[in-house]
Amino acid sequence: MNSLMPITHDLPAAMGPGALRPYETDRVDLRELIGTVLRRAWLALGVALVLFAVVVAVVMNISPKYTATGSVLIDPHQRNLTQAEPVQGGMPPDTSAVDTQVEVLRSRALAEAVVRQMALYNDPEFNADLHGKPGAITNPSPALIGRVTEAVGNRVQVKRQGLTYVIQVSFKSKSPARAAAIANTFMTTYMQRQLEAKSTAIIKANNDLGPNIERLRADAEAAQAKVQEYKAAHNLMTVDANQTMAAQEISTLNEQIAKAKADTAEHQARLETALAQVRSGGGGQDVGAALGSQTISDLRKREADLSTRLAQLKTDFKEGYPDVQRTQNELNDVQAQIQKEVNRVISNLKAEAAAASQREHSLLASRSASQGSLTANTTAQVGLFGLQQRADAAKTIYEGYLNRAKEVAAESGLQQPDATVNSAAAPPLHPSSPNLRIAMAAAAVLALIGGALSVLIAEMWDSSLRSRQDVERELGLPLAGALPDFASVRGRKSRHAKPSDYLVAHPLSSFAEAYRNVRAFLMLASPDSSAKTIAVTSSVPREGKSLTSLCLARTLAMAGSRVVLVDCDMRQRGVTKLVGDTDIGLAEVIEGKNTLSEAMVPDAKSGAWILPSTSATSPEHHDIFGRPNVDEIFQELRDSFDYVILDTPPVLGVADARVVSARADQVLYVVRWSKTPRRAAQSGLDILQESGANVAGVLLSRVNVKKQAAYGYGDSSDYFQYFRNYYIANA
Repeated sequence: MNSLMPITHDLPAAMGPGALRPYETDRVDLRELIGTVLRRAWLALGVALVLFAVVVAVVMNISPKYTATGSVLIDPHQRNLTQAEPVQGGMPPDTSAVDTQVEVLRSRALAEAVVRQMALYNDPEFNADLHGKPGAITNPSPALIGRVTEAVGNRVQVKRQGLTYVIQVSFKSKSPARAAAIANTFMTTYMQRQLEAKSTAIIKANNDLGPNIERLRADAEAAQAKVQEYKAAHNLMTVDANQTMAAQEISTLNEQIAKAKADTAEHQARLETALAQVRSGGGGQDVGAALGSQTISDLRKREADLSTRLAQLKTDFKEGYPDVQRTQNELNDVQAQIQKEVNRVISNLKAEAAAASQREHSLLASRSASQGSLTANTTAQVGLFGLQQRADAAKTIYEGYLNRAKEVAAESGLQQPDATVNSAAAPPLHPSSPNLRIAMAAAAVLALIGGALSVLIAEMWDSSLRSRQDVERELGLPLAGALPDFASVRGRKSRHAKPSDYLVAHPLSSFAEAYRNVRAFLMLASPDSSAKTIAVTSSVPREGKSLTSLCLARTLAMAGSRVVLVDCDMRQRGVTKLVGDTDIGLAEVIEGKNTLSEAMVPDAKSGAWILPSTSATSPEHHDIFGRPNVDEIFQELRDSFDYVILDTPPVLGVADARVVSARADQVLYVVRWSKTPRRAAQSGLDILQESGANVAGVLLSRVNVKKQAAYGYGDSSDYFQYFRNYYIANA
């Protein structure tokens, strides 16, 4: 700082109210950044050590767990053993099919089946209520099954190995053997449930086909009997090939009607089959038209993706977590869309059946219009065609159902699961968690981040001023000088000396040089020496204002100037306490009880004069500086001395500071280094400027020059070590 070396350049002129020069910078000062880190090093180190110790302690207290891993192989090319030619069956060989099986392995239903099969509700690792309670649970409640299932589901991990058909199943437990057993049970239970699902589907198909076959057989026989009865009643056992034009027209219409009836029967049969599948409980999703819909296929892919995401979220979070609920809602919406699409397909089947029926009725109406010229035998022949077509349609439907029933009966004993155990889980030899290396690395990273954040937060929280840049940027005023803390510059032999006496006894010390820099600032700020009255004030108490005033007065006096130091702090009387109490002071002079010559006392050590403040100040002196003769007293002092130093009270707490500062030619604003908050200093300056005071500059008081130099604030204090030979500081 300029207070630690002689000034070699012109200081900025004092700025009047409102003429504040903002501080600007166009680059990041690496030295200042390093200084900030060094200043907060102990805080950062402490926070880092605490975080590191906490993480290590938590990791060391975690019980070791073992992870057993097995794998299943999904076979997408299962053969239909009921057919002579090998064809592909089972699951389709695509990614969505394998991902679907991954979700099945992750499902809560499978986990619950494993819990019941292995009676894991009797294992204290999964049922905390068993600790200290003897006996086994034979009839677990649904709530207990749910808690244990959730605990088991959180321990299992299912993932696909790349783009292969291999699915890896892992389980974590405190016991290696238990981990392997549960992982293997998950895989075997999964395959067993596949077989059960296929067997259930076949049984359901048999139950659905049986009654329908009997009904269709009866319908076919009844239709054929009606044909025979009609032929016998109308003597239509044979049909003559030679026909008239009308007969040919009727024959053509009959062919079209036959096709329309067949089409109607086909659409009606498809509709009835679809409705039967809907009534069977499948929701219509297994209807043939629905299975071939691209829209439904896309929705099912979306459903699989959401199911995968929901299972992952349920693995990491609880049921009430917002992401879990949102994903569940999306899945429900997709499933609802699938059902709507299925309903649309069934509705389309109904529309097609209705259209076919309408076409049939239209053809029948056309045929009726052409029957005017036909004989009764021809009319009977038309009726025969209708009966024969119904009989043929009923027979075709019956034969299709009968063939399907034979295929289902043959498949019932030849079902195989779509997966096999690729690799059984073995008890692991080493625990999978906690991983000390990863934990230590994470603790180190967390400690580093915590230390950096603590430095950042502490620096952002700290609003004090420490350098010329801080003063110019935050206060918009020039730095009049930086006054070192006496403890940071005194010599060993002067450990018990008073700062004001040390300044006189060691005029070549860095402490004395700092005040000579202030004197130089005042001289350059007022080259014509017109600014004689100088007020020294601060924003809050305990900023070294009175000591600064006394040392500045002695420095000016030792330079040959006639100086008087006036203690204007009627409450604390800082200067008076430094030089000694007296019975006559400023208040008595203002009241006219004594003259200036009677109240002023000489400072024998420097040749300056001091106008003290008495300790017997009464409450009636609360507005003593507002009296008319105060200006006359100050003018008399200006006429008699070269400099009049006014030690005022703090601006933020006492109104006298405004009045006295406004009467001064210049004001030196004292801010304690690394202590005074920026807002307090700014508020004090605002008050002074509103009062019309001429604030010449800011004094940083009690600067620890060693820390200032070590932390690199970009001031002349950075070079303090280079100027040690200029000072006699070890006296």
